[in-house]
Amino acid sequence: MGRAIILLLAGLAVTGCKQHIGDSCGSSTDCSVTGERQCDLAQPGGYCTVFSCDPDTCPEGACVEWRFIPSRTAETWCMKTCNDTGNCRFDYACVLPSQITMSGDYDPNLPADERVARIIDLDADTADDKICVALSPDSPQPEALTQAELDGGL
Repeated sequence: MGRAIILLLAGLAVTGCKQHIGDSCGSSTDCSVTGERQCDLAQPGGYCTVFSCDPDTCPEGACVEWRFIPSRTAETWCMKTCNDTGNCRFDYACVLPSQITMSGDYDPNLPADERVARIIDLDADTADDKICVALSPDSPQPEALTQAELDGGL
């Protein structure tokens, strides 16, 4: 009986604690014990992702291509999709990839030749999604509500 409980708990540990794309992490094992997801520690609080994704291969969210011009500098990452900043973690904003500048700021009127991110999934619905990203600290915010207003000033 004791062995069955240990096997059950081990099975739950492997399958029941999987983090989602965009969740916080301190190491890649926080995102996946089997290695299919990595922790991007360059992001505030870490960011569970899949590095080097191909179109339509992310387990959730969207495959985003960064720094795609010139193509040899491009990298792809699975990113959490969102409807508004309330869907993202604290310190993250919900923006269209086409509104992120090279310096990590938000610019709703960014010219096409200055864009650094785009969703490459082939699904037409996903192509228009927003993603949860950490903008630079001095960046204007994409929505009128700040986190303090969302929290009711608490």
